[in-house]
Amino acid sequence: MKKLIVVVLVLSALLSLAACGAGAPPQTAAPAPASVKDPYADEESPDAFAPAETAEPAEEDPDAADVDLTQLSSTMVYSEVYAMVYEPDLYIGKTVKMKGQFATQEYNGSRLYACIVKDATACCAQGLEFELAESRVFPDDYPEPGTEITVIGCFDTYREDAGNGNYFQYLVLRNARLL
Repeated sequence: MKKLIVVVLVLSALLSLAACGAGAPPQTAAPAPASVKDPYADEESPDAFAPAETAEPAEEDPDAADVDLTQLSSTMVYSEVYAMVYEPDLYIGKTVKMKGQFATQEYNGSRLYACIVKDATACCAQGLEFELAESRVFPDDYPEPGTEITVIGCFDTYREDAGNGNYFQYLVLRNARLL
């Protein structure tokens, strides 16, 4: 008797599962033909998987930059400069354009120049040192410290020995120009 009840329960369970698929189409679907147009595709947007069209090289804009911080909000500028400090290798060789306050300082017998940016609340500041491409004389050919400047140059790093196998790494915009 127990066997009969178990068999009836198993059969009823199988029949209930089989009943759901009786009128359903087969689960294997054929791929859509290549000529079928995607109804959700934007006519004007290029195909993300298509190779980019190569255009004739345009005249290079001397003020164009790979990383243009002048177009960002103060919060984003501060964040991007922080990213440069945190992962400088990602930026080496890129042209960086930034706007900030001019700063200068005497260090180990040479004068350093920097562009300083502040966060949105103006409580924190970070900056990038820059080396001008053309020769200038300080203070005659430079703006007053604290003056807002725009500088563009090639991002690079350099190291100074700190002793015991340690070093300090600095960020710099080389071949820079004041705009």
